[in-house]
Amino acid sequence: MPERITKVLKENAILCLVLLTGLLVYSRFLFYSHISWDDPEMLFRNKDVRDFDLKAIFTNHYVGNYIPITMLFHSLAWFLFGNADWGHHLLNILLHTINAFLVYRLGKKLFKSETISLTGCIVFFIHPLQIESVGWISELKNVLSTTFSLAGLIWYLNYLEKKSQQNYLITFLFFSLACLSKPSAVTFPLSLVCLDVIVQQKISFRFLLNKIPFLILSIVFGLVNIKTQSADQFINHAHEFPWYQRFGFSGYALMKYFILFLAPVNLSVIYPYPDVKWSVFIVGFIILLSVVFLLLLFRKKNQTLFALLLFVLFNLILVLQFLPFGEVLYADRYFYVPVIGLAWMIGIFGEKLSLRPIILYLVLLLYFSVLSFARTGTWKSAMSLYEDIIKKYPDQFVALNSAGVESMFLNEDEKALGYLNKAVSVAPKNYKGYYNRGLLYLKNGKTEDAIKSFNQSLAIYPYSKAYAARAAAYYSAGDLPKAMNDANYVLQREPENAKAHFVLANCYNDLNKLDEALKEYNRCITINGEEADFYFKRAIVFGKKQDFKSCLDDLDLCIYFRGDYYEAYYWRGVAKVNLNQNPCEDLIVAARNNFDPAVKAYHKYCK
Repeated sequence: MPERITKVLKENAILCLVLLTGLLVYSRFLFYSHISWDDPEMLFRNKDVRDFDLKAIFTNHYVGNYIPITMLFHSLAWFLFGNADWGHHLLNILLHTINAFLVYRLGKKLFKSETISLTGCIVFFIHPLQIESVGWISELKNVLSTTFSLAGLIWYLNYLEKKSQQNYLITFLFFSLACLSKPSAVTFPLSLVCLDVIVQQKISFRFLLNKIPFLILSIVFGLVNIKTQSADQFINHAHEFPWYQRFGFSGYALMKYFILFLAPVNLSVIYPYPDVKWSVFIVGFIILLSVVFLLLLFRKKNQTLFALLLFVLFNLILVLQFLPFGEVLYADRYFYVPVIGLAWMIGIFGEKLSLRPIILYLVLLLYFSVLSFARTGTWKSAMSLYEDIIKKYPDQFVALNSAGVESMFLNEDEKALGYLNKAVSVAPKNYKGYYNRGLLYLKNGKTEDAIKSFNQSLAIYPYSKAYAARAAAYYSAGDLPKAMNDANYVLQREPENAKAHFVLANCYNDLNKLDEALKEYNRCITINGEEADFYFKRAIVFGKKQDFKSCLDDLDLCIYFRGDYYEAYYWRGVAKVNLNQNPCEDLIVAARNNFDPAVKAYHKYCK
């Protein structure tokens, strides 16, 4: 057995070197945290994932996507790794490595060439454009969907070789899994047509006949995706330009993709739309015409290059912003699959060079691994990522807003205010900047400024979160009627809004309407059973009602969910005093952390 392994390793030495190099590059992610874009909603704060709720996973959509297979993998990863970031990064890295091997196997079957297949593997695996898909935990959907798509393409080639219906059905199964992992896999039937052209060295409408079941499924998943994107407000109506401008922007985006592929420097998670200028559209139209010219030329001279260019275009067609979504014109992660087509093109041209293949492999390996290793450092933390965007695009609202929120979470409030002030300055019509600035003011006890910012947000858009936050600000200012009015307004529209219930409960508590307060706190905990504040405030109500056993139970849960809740330690000591239990351990924890009432209580009950 060891001899057989040694033989395989020798025969595939370059492939093994490529995979090991890539793993070394991507291993940096194992030491990085997750980021605040999508990762909490998709995984770390997703109750369906943590509870392994299969019914919810297969009936709900997440961050604008119906992706039950991806969510199932997230659940499995949570079961194995919990909230350990390295484990979730590891899953993305392993799947990307599998994809690289599948690209190699697919290239080998398709071209019968070691040079083309290895070149494709190297470029796909280690190109800096792939860093975003591998390093962003939420992009599991991208790498997982590609795993199923590549497996489907390989089985389709098996079908073409043997005409086996079993292979056809397996191809369809992999396609279905790919769509259930990420809806953009609906372009898979078009990729199959590209394989037909490469294998048959001609194009024919007959190639579409066995794609009909695939096309029907594509239409179904396409409609589902449009519905979920609309439901989660990812369709960006601000970018609904006239048709000719959309074509101009799509050509401009294609140009940027090709440039970034050849010279992957100054990469960014966000590439904003360029200014609406005729110069941009003229460049875009020229690029589109150039692509059409290349297609016609390749169609006449080289069917393989024709098919590979089509492969690139087909796998980009959904993200060229003909249907506008998101905030960016183009993105590294959108090029995850199209890279394959261009990588194989490099292999084809490399085969024609007089250079030895080993030189081509080593040059590509060195070039891309150095650039990719440098790029991974940007993903060290959410803050480093946002600051990298701001460095390249100083007026980018999304990055400024996110940097402000992240700084607020890190208790760097002065820095946060600077980012949020600039965010509302560069985008005065974006309600989220005012909302987040209001949260910052509220955190720092500046209730009047907070209310003003929430009013500015609500003047632009009736944002439920801003109403709930303004309710909290009114409560903090002691204006209970306005606080209750805003909270009830939110609950009429969102009955499961825990923050609105919490404000309402606090108001009832202050009004000494304890039964009503208890009812609202119960609703909060039913909606979100892991929020320490909910248990703490309910414990206070139980204390007022002289139910010290329930009070103690809630304080135990409060401290379980947040171990640094030192006020809860003090009140737990008080509850123990009323239950004739020893309070000293709790009181000393609170006292040592500068909670003044605990010092007096400790001297009274523990000295």
